[in-house]
Amino acid sequence: MARFTLCILCLTFFEVIISGQTLKSQVIDRKTGQPIPYVNIGIVGKNIGTVSDNNGRFQLSIENAVDSDTLRLSMISYVTQEFIVGDLRRLEVFELIEMDQRQIELKEVTVLSQRPSQIKLGLEKRHCYPIPLYKGASSNIAFPQNGYRHEIGTRFSNDRPLYLDSIQLNFAVSFVDTIEFRLNIYSIQNQEISNILSEPIYISLSKSEAENSPVIYLSKYEIEVHSDFLVTIENYQQMPVAAVKILANFKSKGRVYPTYYRSNSQGNWVKLQTKKSKDIGISFIVFGQ
Repeated sequence: MARFTLCILCLTFFEVIISGQTLKSQVIDRKTGQPIPYVNIGIVGKNIGTVSDNNGRFQLSIENAVDSDTLRLSMISYVTQEFIVGDLRRLEVFELIEMDQRQIELKEVTVLSQRPSQIKLGLEKRHCYPIPLYKGASSNIAFPQNGYRHEIGTRFSNDRPLYLDSIQLNFAVSFVDTIEFRLNIYSIQNQEISNILSEPIYISLSKSEAENSPVIYLSKYEIEVHSDFLVTIENYQQMPVAAVKILANFKSKGRVYPTYYRSNSQGNWVKLQTKKSKDIGISFIVFGQ
């Protein structure tokens, strides 16, 4: 088995070993040398992706990728890394990848003379009920499932500075004792979707907690949005298929906030719709000011 030293982008040096069409590696913090868990790794824009495990290790088949494709590694609070698949195929599989911590810009503090009124956005539970649009339609959708097994969330329209206080997640039922996911918040500007969190938010809920409309408090993260934004839950721990059901609306009763999903960590975002091209909304509610 041949060994090479590779230098691609950001002056990243690491040893690479190749094993057929499968990349195997461990992702570590360049400064501390510690493993980075739950890094999103995948081929940009394609249904090829994975997430590193608790020790930063991963393996990914690139058999269905072409040489011009881009492999991307991304993680909140770290600089994104990208590599050309054709360059990797000349080698044999990542043994070690180093990522640099991203510099966080301090936010300007806004001082107000009075507390602003609270704003509530999102699909309310009372607007979620069975609608017979097509066979199998109901007031909820299962997550994860084929097509949107990795990440799913709600897009919110916004044209003003908005501080996010909390998010309520309305699950209909949980079929597992504990559900674990990563909460993500993305800014949408000029069709570009970018994660705006400065640190990852990991959530663990018991079955009872999940089924009682849990509220995730966000004040300590100081999250401010200035444009449309997307709030998602990410299946970074590979929950079993249909682990939970999320309350949903299959008909425009009240305002429907569009749902977007992607099937892997670097895939394209897709709007969730019925067979009749009607938007499906899920009951994620944002409170802000």
